[in-house]
Amino acid sequence: MLIGSGLSSEVFLHGSDRVLKLYREPSEAADIENEFRATALAHERGLPAARPIALLRQDGRHGILFERLHGETMLRHYAKNPLGMILALRRLALIQHAMHGEAAGDLPAQQARLRHDIDRARVPEAIREAALAALDRLPSGSALCHNDIHPGNVLCTPGGLALIDWQKAGAGCPAADVARTELMIRYGRLPANRGGKADRLRGLAADWYVRCYRSASGLGRAEIRGWHLPLMVARLCARRTDKDEQILGVVDQLMTAA
Repeated sequence: MLIGSGLSSEVFLHGSDRVLKLYREPSEAADIENEFRATALAHERGLPAARPIALLRQDGRHGILFERLHGETMLRHYAKNPLGMILALRRLALIQHAMHGEAAGDLPAQQARLRHDIDRARVPEAIREAALAALDRLPSGSALCHNDIHPGNVLCTPGGLALIDWQKAGAGCPAADVARTELMIRYGRLPANRGGKADRLRGLAADWYVRCYRSASGLGRAEIRGWHLPLMVARLCARRTDKDEQILGVVDQLMTAA
């Protein structure tokens, strides 16, 4: 039974206590293996993540078998409860800060992935060069970074918030990871019929999230903001969506402000 669907994968119930995540084809075997290894590492370190059980293939598709986490995403759970979302974002910021206290081991380098994505982004060459130059000035790191934390990738379980979709996880700089979350809250895709008031509250929610993380970590606002241009350009290497025009507009603003 299908219980979840996203741009790159579908999730099916597999018995009573497991789920099978099957990737849409064509898929990247290295990214799928990375999700397995990163989720296993997070689970072993006591972070809120499902235990991965096996890599497998079914019906010609690559997949991962996970233990089942019961609950719906933050995005759905708090869709009509803005105050609840704000409180949950604070808890999420603390989880992200705790994750950054863990070493990423031999997971891929965050900057290498960003450079790869910027190289493939659908942008004029001048923007690509500016994004790569900005990336060269930013620090690397060895912290465990999820690199795709946002309310659609967080489950509200009976035991608390849990992080899913570790496909982009790697060793990197916490400021980049937080910046990615900020930008996804501010500009990420919403489910159908979730615009309007929810969309207008995004800026406040993103600012609040950064404030919560900075309060826990002591990280400077400028350290986070410095990652905005590379991250936004890197987003334009993914499948085309109805957000591309908005992202390009934000990139133009960042280029002007640079």
